[in-house]
Amino acid sequence: MEIKNFRCIISFMEFFDKVDLNDKVVGKTTKKKAHEMGYPHRVAAIFVFDKNGKLLVQKRKEDGWLDHSVGGHVSAGESYGAAALRELQEELGLRREKLDFVGVLFADERIRSRNKMVHFFGLYETTLNEKDVIKIAEREVESLFPMSLEEIAKGMNKEPIKYTTGFMKTLNFYIEKKNLNISPVEYK
Repeated sequence: MEIKNFRCIISFMEFFDKVDLNDKVVGKTTKKKAHEMGYPHRVAAIFVFDKNGKLLVQKRKEDGWLDHSVGGHVSAGESYGAAALRELQEELGLRREKLDFVGVLFADERIRSRNKMVHFFGLYETTLNEKDVIKIAEREVESLFPMSLEEIAKGMNKEPIKYTTGFMKTLNFYIEKKNLNISPVEYK
């Protein structure tokens, strides 16, 4: 028997750990299902600072919103730290042995989202060194630019629609965790 013009189409479906409100794994889910149903799941976010202490802010290609320097979903079975290192390399072409861990926070983003997004963010930080060369993943990132944390917080309060809710929540978390003298962001 001979088969001609046979095409095999393999679809890659990425799974994430579905977690409870204590960030404990209770199952698996897809991004689409998690966002439609409001299942809590994990995201790794990284604040990348330049040598002048300014945070590199990402303008997302998908929707033009301003976001963390780097961010992405944590795959099923993956740790926050492993996902953060992977996303840093994928989005900015930067390699690190490790990142500085800031903490994990719960972020109910249903306030402003058309989806029912409920995330736990594992937040990390790193500072660029003189050897770093950024290679932006053009399929995801429209641009990257430095801003002071004060400028970002003021911008978020003035025009919150330009920023992702997750970024607003992680910035407040960072300000509190680092005990910075910056007014927190109000969610509108």
